Amino acid sequence: MPEVIPPVKGERSRERQAPARRIRLWPRPGLRDLTPLLLDGAQASATDIRARDWAYVLSARGIPHTLRRDGPGWRLFVPNRRAAEALEEINAYADERANIPLPDPEAIPTRPSVAFPVLAVMGIVAGLWGLLLGNAPLFGRAVPWRAIGAGDSAAMLAGQWWRAATALWLHADPAHLFGNAACAALFLSLLCRETGLGLGFFLAVAAGVGGNVAKVLVQGPGLHFLGASTAVFGALGALGGVRLSGFHPAASARRSLAAGAVLMLLAMLGAGSEDTGLVDLAGHFFGFLCGAALGLGVGRRLCRAGKPDALGQAAFAALAVALSLAAWGLAVAGWWPGG
Repeated sequence: MPEVIPPVKGERSRERQAPARRIRLWPRPGLRDLTPLLLDGAQASATDIRARDWAYVLSARGIPHTLRRDGPGWRLFVPNRRAAEALEEINAYADERANIPLPDPEAIPTRPSVAFPVLAVMGIVAGLWGLLLGNAPLFGRAVPWRAIGAGDSAAMLAGQWWRAATALWLHADPAHLFGNAACAALFLSLLCRETGLGLGFFLAVAAGVGGNVAKVLVQGPGLHFLGASTAVFGALGALGGVRLSGFHPAASARRSLAAGAVLMLLAMLGAGSEDTGLVDLAGHFFGFLCGAALGLGVGRRLCRAGKPDALGQAAFAALAVALSLAAWGLAVAGWWPGG
């Protein structure tokens, strides 16, 4: 029966048909679930990212569709008369993307743990540092390791550029040695997670050598230095360079806080001056700068080609070892009696 509306004062009574209640069913009879056909499984449901992709494709082609939540995922429904067309469009989109490697935004990035390999290598390196600190003999001869290998800007400007590498292996005392070893283990663990073990150590050594060379060229004669802190800050700079390059998202305010921490570390860590025992701020700064430049370049390459494989990592590690051995070979050859 029609609903009778009571008359309003000054107005004649009128009748209005009450709207009929619409019964909603889900899914409506005219809709078809395409999810089993797209995922090859009747019970499967699409992830948020995949469901949005389907919706974007169908929206672009003007095909009506509906997404329905199904547990943790989604299911796609389209009108029966457009089901074949919708399936064809989505499959064409999937085929077009098949040859384009894209990261899965929902995947949790996994990086292999390198903490134990880095600690093992740093244990060996710290042992070699200790041997040089204790003036270990070579072939039965007492070698003045500090005299022939410590950083001396006057000697380097005169042609003894190997000191830029040999100075990284010498330390003033055990506290200096263990401080650099601890910092190196921390920063190299973070760097090697991004680049791999061999490439990470090579970047640290290359940045340390480059930082010592740059420091001597800028400051001139009269400078004496030793210690691995230049390479340690080179590793930190390389880490920042890799992360700020295309290998990672652009810098954010939170990442910018790391720059302030780096500046504080530049003023606090290390004991690099052979004569005064003062912190070698120039070495830290130029090591960090060289590391950042190398990290930016390497990060771009990693973004395009990924990390080097095991053979490539071994080659970079061998290159770092060869650079250090060649520098010490030149230093010992220049000192060796009769050489």
